[in-house]
Amino acid sequence: MLEALFEPYEVCGLSLPNRWVMAPMTRKQSPGNVPTDTVAEYYRRRAAGGVGLVITEGCLVEHPLASPDDDIPRISADTVSAWQPVVSAVQKEGSRIFIQLWHQGPIARPGISALPVFEDGEEVVPKADALQERAMFDAFVAGAVSAKEAGFDGIELHSAHGYLLDSFLRVGRVDYVCDLVREIRLQVGPEYPIAIRFSQWTVRDLEARQFDTPEELAQTLLPLKAAGVDIFHASTRRFWLPEFADSDLNLAGWTRKITDAPTITVGNIGLTTIQFCGSGPESANELQRRYDREEFDMVAIGRPLLSDAQWCLKVRGDRTDTITDHTPAANEIYP
Repeated sequence: MLEALFEPYEVCGLSLPNRWVMAPMTRKQSPGNVPTDTVAEYYRRRAAGGVGLVITEGCLVEHPLASPDDDIPRISADTVSAWQPVVSAVQKEGSRIFIQLWHQGPIARPGISALPVFEDGEEVVPKADALQERAMFDAFVAGAVSAKEAGFDGIELHSAHGYLLDSFLRVGRVDYVCDLVREIRLQVGPEYPIAIRFSQWTVRDLEARQFDTPEELAQTLLPLKAAGVDIFHASTRRFWLPEFADSDLNLAGWTRKITDAPTITVGNIGLTTIQFCGSGPESANELQRRYDREEFDMVAIGRPLLSDAQWCLKVRGDRTDTITDHTPAANEIYP
């Protein structure tokens, strides 16, 4: 099943054992914002279970308004040594690992945003001033530098779902994110992979849309590619749904067509064994059809990997009947 997705893949100078990606999923299992041995074992098991590339849960950059939570992992100069065993554990299993750099921005309380956020007529999140914008910018750059020092194979900028960087994209401030990418590129060097995750939907509005046409999408993606983004991670909730009228391309398909850059598709892939092996639009056959049309280069799997760390190996071995079928919340505790 899906043999081509299990073949080795070269991307941005990295040799991946296959095209399967572990999607980033918040767990809140890092006391004091510091990853533990349990975190290392959690990611190691998914790498051992056949994932070619691990993208960590969102990891906070060093900024006072990044998040009020003290159990989400942070990436900074102070946590480099704590991350090194996590990176080593994954790489020893033959997989690669990116860290996702995250600032919750307007979703946090207290928060900060590219524009003020109002609820019931009252401002609940203020607009960042120039000094605050610079401080957040510098926090992302410092996080990227620390990630490289920790040994991560690359980084992913969380610019989706209504969080900080996404708030700039949604108000037409793609220049802010492009400047950030350029500065990170300057600091980490020309060969270090930079991915970016973006979306239409947000955690507060699942039906939100910031791009109504492929042309509008291109106005954001092409500047980001020119700035130095290597990989685009198009976050959708259902991979089989068309993104725009008059075409059945999903968001990843349009991204690949517009940018010609390595692209990751995601969205309810393999959430239940019955769906994935059935004949409906959410089936493995539909995923294969879209891959054959070169709509994407890699496939991200989320919650199925929480309930079954060996999901990829079982799919490859046609042992889907042995997959642990569960629909867990992303922050459920799984070893």
